[in-house]
Order: sequence, then structure tokens, then C-alpha cells
Amino acid sequence: MIKVRSIIIVALVLSGAVTYGLYQYMENQKVTSEEKDEGYKNVILANVHLPIGTKIEESNVRRIAWPAKLLPKDHYSEISQVVGRVMKAEAFPGDVIIESKLAPIGSEGGFSSIIPPGMRALTVEVNTYVGVGGFILPNTRVDVLVTVASYSDKDEASTRIILENIKVLAVDQTFQRKGDDPVTVQTVTLLVTPDQAEKLVLASTEGKLQLTLRNDSDNAQMTTSGVQLKELVAKKTTINRRITKPSASRNKKVVEVIHSGEREEITFEDGERKE
Repeated sequence: MIKVRSIIIVALVLSGAVTYGLYQYMENQKVTSEEKDEGYKNVILANVHLPIGTKIEESNVRRIAWPAKLLPKDHYSEISQVVGRVMKAEAFPGDVIIESKLAPIGSEGGFSSIIPPGMRALTVEVNTYVGVGGFILPNTRVDVLVTVASYSDKDEASTRIILENIKVLAVDQTFQRKGDDPVTVQTVTLLVTPDQAEKLVLASTEGKLQLTLRNDSDNAQMTTSGVQLKELVAKKTTINRRITKPSASRNKKVVEVIHSGEREEITFEDGERKE
């Protein structure tokens, strides 16, 4: 009888231990699951290429779980939050859709929706054969130079920076005909103020435009006076004539020659050069 009772007690102890162990295991699994859930958040990604001005449709995006520590602060977690919004910056498949890439709520799409209030978009033709052509892309920043020729004096032709730190909205190429040959013309759309638009139109009408690429973090304004062609072309030889004091020969003359910075005197007597 005592033996049976002991067996029952041992069985109860073992049963309690197994139950407690199973309870602890389940609790640990629950904590692990909760920690896993807290480590990921929903995020909205682009499904397709979304160019500037695109109005987002539901099929353009998808929702996935993403490591919370890697998410940008201005991300979205629901597809409904981005449907109908307009892209003001380009997005590629797999990119996170963030607020800074979207135009203000209510924008209707198209290129005009990415132009901030008070600004203007102006397209100009630029030289494709010189400068940094292929490196000028949307969202880069440039300075605009104009070269203006003088109709009366070629030496008066000049080049000057007229606009600085201008954002590029779009880059495209068109074809025109020059005589019988097709010519590639690069067009660049710039984001400018109304005052800058006036300068740009006048410059493009009266001269030739060229762009120089800036570092994205360089916002410094540089004051320049421009350069004229006559400042680039210097005469290498200057001849100064002077008559020496009267000598025994009435036909003796001395010519002072300055050539490339070197000074030399040449004596002529009776029309012949004297060494």
C-alpha cells in the first residue's frame, strides 16, 4: 500500500514538472514570436518604375515586412496611403515609397505637379559636344554659362556665368536638320524663378548656352566678371622704335625689340643691320 502511494506521489511530481516545463516552453515561444513581430514593420515598395509625375495606382506598389531598424522615418505602411499620390522624384522597382519623393496631396499628376509654387520649368537647348553632356541628369545641379558674340568686333565676344546652382528637372534629346544632315540637340529642363527665366530666355536667344555640373553639397555663390576673347589672346611680340643720340653716321638707327618677354636692340647703319 505504501509502495503504491509512493508511486502515485512520484507520478504527480513528474507530471507537475512536465506541465511546468511545457508551460515555460510555450511562454518562451510566445516571447520569441512577439520579439520577431516587433523587429519587422510593414512598408510600401514600388512594383514598377515610377517616373517623375506618375500618379500611383494600387498595382504600382506592394506591401511587405521590412526590418524596422532599416526603415526611413517617412515611410508608409498601408497601400491606401500612397494610392493617388504623385511622384516628384523617380522610383525604381524595390524602392521604398517615402514622403520626400511625393508631390503635395492633391497634385493631379504630370510634369507640372512637381514644380513648387513660385517656380517655373523652362526647357533650353544646350551644346551636346562639349562640357559634361551625359553626366547632367535629372535632380543634378548646374551653373548656366552664355557665350555672346560681338557683331562689330570679334575680340569683344564674351562668356559669363548667368545662373548658379540650378536644379535639372529633365533631360531629353531631339533631332533637327542642319542643311541635309540630322543634328542631335540636347534639351534640358531647368527649375528657375521668374527672374531667372527671363535671363535664360534672353541668353538662349542672343548667345550659346552651356552647363557646368556642380557638387550636390556645394551651394556657394561665386561672383565672376566673365571673360572676353581679347583677354585670352595676347600679342607675343611688341616692337618699340626709338632713335638714339646723333652719331658720326647720320643714317645710324637703333630698334628695340621685345619678343616673348626678351628685350633686344638691333642697330641699323646706312640701311644695313650691324651685328
